[in-house]
Amino acid sequence: MMISALFCVAAHLAGPSLFDDVQRRAVDFFWNESYSGTGFTKDRATNADGTDTHNIASCAAVGYALIAYPIGVEHKWLDRKEALERTRVTLAHLLTDWQHSHGWLYHFVDWKTGERQWNCESSSVDTSLCLAGILFADRYWKDPQVSRDADRFIKRIDWKWMLTDDGDKPDAVHLSMGWNPDKGFIASRWNEFNEAKFLYIQAYGLSDITADGWDKIKRPAETYKGLDFITGGPIFMHEMSEGFYDFRGYRDRLGYDYSIEERNAALSNRQYCIDNPKKMKGYGPDFWGLNACDTPDGYGGSGAPGWTVDDGTVCPTGPLAAMPAIPKEATSFAAALRRDYPTAWGKYGFPDALNPGRNWIDTDVLGIDLGMMLCAVENARTGLVWRITSANPIIKRGFERAGLKKAKPDPRLRIVASAE
Repeated sequence: MMISALFCVAAHLAGPSLFDDVQRRAVDFFWNESYSGTGFTKDRATNADGTDTHNIASCAAVGYALIAYPIGVEHKWLDRKEALERTRVTLAHLLTDWQHSHGWLYHFVDWKTGERQWNCESSSVDTSLCLAGILFADRYWKDPQVSRDADRFIKRIDWKWMLTDDGDKPDAVHLSMGWNPDKGFIASRWNEFNEAKFLYIQAYGLSDITADGWDKIKRPAETYKGLDFITGGPIFMHEMSEGFYDFRGYRDRLGYDYSIEERNAALSNRQYCIDNPKKMKGYGPDFWGLNACDTPDGYGGSGAPGWTVDDGTVCPTGPLAAMPAIPKEATSFAAALRRDYPTAWGKYGFPDALNPGRNWIDTDVLGIDLGMMLCAVENARTGLVWRITSANPIIKRGFERAGLKKAKPDPRLRIVASAE
């Protein structure tokens, strides 16, 4: 059964109007919290009505904004001409105003000027998130100005510089996490299984850097209640790349189908909350989602099982970004959260996180989390993001160089239905 059909079967639990509202409010965030003069999108904003004092943009949020505008147009929430013009402005100012090093954008900048903030790094993964939006926008709009500026942005990125630490590590196969003008290249590299699959798909599609790193990514095996998957921990590691690129039915040289890994990781995250070994308030089949998100004590990396960090905080993005993989469970979560926690609902929808045991509801939303949720729900409903990206020759080349090929389902691989 197609994903959209599965979504329709599941959506009776919440009603299509809830998902229209969830998505429209996310689109509102990207429209309202992007500065009209530059198109730069805030990293976070308050979820309450009134004045918002946040003024820091993230390049990751900009990438999601460039995908949000077409989603808004397709649903008739945004005017097509206005959305195209905002896209043109964004790309133009990314090229002229957003500070960068060798094409790699600084993570955080002033949303009006593009000036680097907080002594942040020139980030490989966050630049790649922005690039995902640019590649999508180019294919969607088919506009000469958008295509010209997208091409200029793409050609400016020096992949070899980030791979080899400017030549100091000529045999490196994994990209550095970034570069800081005060400290140099970040020692940590993207060499473990996590959210950064899209980084390599883009790198392999747009450059001739070695593709040996894909097979050498560490993939620790986890099993929980009969569910086999790679790497436990924050669930977004299994959802971010999957929101951009459709891995269903593809297997790499090592035999992995990452859509199945996502499904089993999401079900195990949910099952851990059903089991609730720490007796956290509220946990259950319709309240789960341990993820990297805000917590009562600041930003944190909650997750389970496997790498388990559990303080009672649930992130709505975790379940909603799993919508294509487990539509029934994700839909049930959304309906229950809207019903049981009405004060959590704000102008941009669900908050980034909440912790019932500490009577805490986040006052903010994060662009990166709203973007993940928006892409996943749209893929479940219409497949728009997957459809546009799957047709891109750049992404096709990236899949091929990573060894991802269409394959028949493996009957030996367990896909276990969720348990109550």
